[in-house]
Amino acid sequence: MINSSETIVFNKQWFDWKKYISLQKEKIFERISKFSWKLYLEIGWKFLFDAHASRVLPWFFPDSKKIIFSDLKKDFDIFFCTNADDINSNRQITNEDIDYIDYTLKILKDIEWNLWIKPKVVINKIDIKNTEVKLDLFRNKILSLWYQVFNRYKIDWYPNDVNRVLSDYWFWKDDYIKTDKKLILVTWMASSSWKMSTCLWQIYLDYLNWIDSWYAKYETFPVWNIDLNHPVNLAYEAATADIWDYNMYDKFHKKSYWIDSVNYNRDIEAFVILKSILDKFILEWNYMSTYKSPTDMWISNAWFCIIDDEICSVASLEEIKRRIIWYKELVDRWEWKINWVEKCKDLEKKCLKYIEDKSNWK
Repeated sequence: MINSSETIVFNKQWFDWKKYISLQKEKIFERISKFSWKLYLEIGWKFLFDAHASRVLPWFFPDSKKIIFSDLKKDFDIFFCTNADDINSNRQITNEDIDYIDYTLKILKDIEWNLWIKPKVVINKIDIKNTEVKLDLFRNKILSLWYQVFNRYKIDWYPNDVNRVLSDYWFWKDDYIKTDKKLILVTWMASSSWKMSTCLWQIYLDYLNWIDSWYAKYETFPVWNIDLNHPVNLAYEAATADIWDYNMYDKFHKKSYWIDSVNYNRDIEAFVILKSILDKFILEWNYMSTYKSPTDMWISNAWFCIIDDEICSVASLEEIKRRIIWYKELVDRWEWKINWVEKCKDLEKKCLKYIEDKSNWK
């Protein structure tokens, strides 16, 4: 097992990482085959090295995504999404005291070094009325290293007023990112980087340019086909406590298929705008017209590769405890809020109860 300061070495394999890579690859190629022209594939969680997944799913290979996409032999483009609010606030992405701009540059260089593709950098949620010096510093630094930079602006009515969101008043401001690749990986600096929004606007602008394009998601967490309060899913909530993400059942999936599916609040909220936008211009033979729920958009196979559920549950409990310590450190440095520590303590209680209840069933 690969070791780093963010991973844990497990003596025994409790997650079949080879099966996971094989399944994900198979489903990605299957999804690509359904789209005849251009597919925007959103990549959730950490792109090159997913240390969180390796901690909660013992023997999950941290660089699974890199292995999968290396097989495509550079036949894709990469859009790297950042958030203007995070740049201006110098959001802390790891438990290391590192500047947001410096960390962004590190990730960009890692992607370029590992995949031999220079990402296109997208700055989302720029506020025209309130631009800050730090944002200009970020943009100039990125440009000086010969990365292409594209600007996308905050939309006051997103996602509630589709007609205004799709109006020319907003879209003439956003940069159109041109690419001749059939597959575009849309990845991120951190959570809430507006990846889906970037994909949707590109699809709409493609449409205005007579290009038919589509969207799907590579997703690891939450794991859709296990319990809402399963420790693995609770650990995901702990990892996103800073943006107040929370897991919930996918009501659209339940209505369409009568099957419980775990999703999270932002995807379920975004699905409403996605469907509203798609209904305006997507043709009926486009595969996206078959999406009846946020879960339908996902390519996610983690559950099928868990060898020992109990071990993964305990590992997830330890991850929640780790998050509590990390958030406390950030609070002590006056960088984050005590509420995030309290949320994780509540998640720890839920996790313990789940594990105890499961033990009583045996």
